[in-house]
Amino acid sequence: MKKSKTIAKIMISGYYGFNNTGDEAILKSMVAAFKKKIPQIKITVLSHNPLQTSRTYQVKAINRLHLISIIWCLRNVNLFISGGGGLLQDSTGKGWSILYYLGLILIAKIVKVPVMIYAQGIGPVNKQINKKLTKWILNKVDLITVRDNSSKELLENLRVVKPSIYVNSDPVFLLKKKNINHTIDSYPYIQELINSDNRPLIGVSVRENKSYGSDLKRIFAQVADYLITNYQAKIIFLPFKFDEDVHISEEILSLMKNKAEVLKIKLEPEELLSVLSRLSLVVGVRLHSIIFSSMANIPFIAFNYDPKVRYFVEDLGLSELLLEIDEDISLKNIQEKIEYVRENNDKIKDILLKKVNNLEEKALANNELVYKFLNP
Repeated sequence: MKKSKTIAKIMISGYYGFNNTGDEAILKSMVAAFKKKIPQIKITVLSHNPLQTSRTYQVKAINRLHLISIIWCLRNVNLFISGGGGLLQDSTGKGWSILYYLGLILIAKIVKVPVMIYAQGIGPVNKQINKKLTKWILNKVDLITVRDNSSKELLENLRVVKPSIYVNSDPVFLLKKKNINHTIDSYPYIQELINSDNRPLIGVSVRENKSYGSDLKRIFAQVADYLITNYQAKIIFLPFKFDEDVHISEEILSLMKNKAEVLKIKLEPEELLSVLSRLSLVVGVRLHSIIFSSMANIPFIAFNYDPKVRYFVEDLGLSELLLEIDEDISLKNIQEKIEYVRENNDKIKDILLKKVNNLEEKALANNELVYKFLNP
């Protein structure tokens, strides 16, 4: 293993700089943990927006597409980390993203830098060429941690056998919510937003889905109206990928009969987690809306738009809170889930509390492996 004589240097690759709260929370958790454990560590992050990333996390950041800069920097690091999130899959990003992330891993190995796959959710990998490339390249890496059992099974089915594979959890579980009063003081707008006049506060997290776009928007509008009419709830749409989710949330609002709110300022992950802690329920499509709900001990209804959502909800032991996004989704199905959550609220919270404590420990295990790797 190539070592620096004095200072540990790492490069981190992921879906960073795109204003996606889930991925930014992953990076924030990683950087904070590494700096706390190894204060002198030098971190370089590959980002879509290097200036923003550098300012936000106080790290060196370079453009994720500047290959020459990446190779030049790689020659002087001790460890290349690919993760976290769902990077190695070919169901989104027109199927090209898996080639990008595998290519970076291969380049790191060519220049003789150790590689760790960090807390990723692997798959789905559908194309035969991508399956072969994943097997060939990942068998060259030094260490793999994944965030669910299904990811490990997928790798084993692809015959990734040479590196050790550990099942841990998403690094986001190491984030701690900010004091809610601090968040309110920083943003008077938030104080008004979460002022419900003793009505139940319900968060809704949506994302664009081209397969069922117009139907899903109509159904979510109906669900929001149902919650307002039948439970006198206050509905807040919570964007996790800021501009994109604000846009679709406003489209849903335009289809509603009642008034609802959209969070229109971009919060830091810990601040958004604080806001979620004031809710009674989260109706969430995005994975990290469900993860944040779990961390805040708030019951949720999850929508399986991607296998990673199903994997996470199943690992929690709460499959009954999951709905499939397909032609059968309906207001009636969602109403039944809402009633189930109301009747089993305390039981769900107890399960979440125990599971999240365990997931925090598993998230710590990811970092312990990094430290051990840097200091064998």
